[in-house]
Amino acid sequence: MQNDLPLVSIIIPVYNGEKYIGECIQSVINQSYPNKEIIVTDDGSTDHSRQVVESFGDQVIYHYQDNAGSAVARNTGIANARGRYIAFNDGDDLWAPERLMQQVRFLEQHPDYGVATGRFQHVNQHFKLASAVAVDDSKPPKVDETMSGWVYHTLFECSWYHIIAALVRAEVLEHVRFNPDFRRGQDYDFWLQLAHHTRIAQLENNYAYYRKNQESISHRPHPRNYRAEIMEHNLRIHGTSSQDGRNISQERLNQLFHMVWFEYGYELFLAGWYRLALSSFNIARRCSPLRADSYKFIVRCLLNLYKDRSPT
Repeated sequence: MQNDLPLVSIIIPVYNGEKYIGECIQSVINQSYPNKEIIVTDDGSTDHSRQVVESFGDQVIYHYQDNAGSAVARNTGIANARGRYIAFNDGDDLWAPERLMQQVRFLEQHPDYGVATGRFQHVNQHFKLASAVAVDDSKPPKVDETMSGWVYHTLFECSWYHIIAALVRAEVLEHVRFNPDFRRGQDYDFWLQLAHHTRIAQLENNYAYYRKNQESISHRPHPRNYRAEIMEHNLRIHGTSSQDGRNISQERLNQLFHMVWFEYGYELFLAGWYRLALSSFNIARRCSPLRADSYKFIVRCLLNLYKDRSPT
């Protein structure tokens, strides 16, 4: 049976993840789908992550690299993958049991899609694999048509997907890689690239459990507005239209950029980074000059500049 099924490569980056990496790997090993290889790229961990990974023996392929970020770690995994399909998990997240068989079967039966993804559920740090609910594979999964197809132009509105719930044809990844320049938001950039190159199927079953880690760098302010940079980068390379001709208007993009810069400015304002927040609110103002909210916070930033804590 194993020889009749296509090989699936599962790529897992880890950095100082000894606390969760064992359950993460186990959730992939537990998939009943037999023909799979698990590739763990250790991004320079200094804890016991390596020992935990190597305790799984030849069930896991282990690669070590000097710390370069999860984008490089994932790209290393892709470069070493041999499968017809590629899937991803992160070192502190879990897969739902029995998802992989369903996703492979769907893509085998629907060659017009290059990606099959599913729902994901937020869980806390105490969530255990034993509580994960198996996917009901007794009937074909339903496709959410509102989130499927050529969706590149719609992803500027909102990124619905999570990489840990996706299964991707390896041939699609000949054109797509994670961008190491985006230390945050690299998944969003990856989805925009995927959506430009192929049709995506959003299946309605829950496929993964995303652990919300309050110590993550994504919960701290940063001097770069990565979401705005990623949007600008993809618009510059791929334009405003999906492959089926539908597009997002410049008026709507201006509204979205106002929102992205205003929300980023508000995050900086709350952190006391008033100088950087002022710059962000000014960009938001230029995107939507008639909106009053930017002007209000520009004044508040100016009044607080004397106690600015922005990084130099």
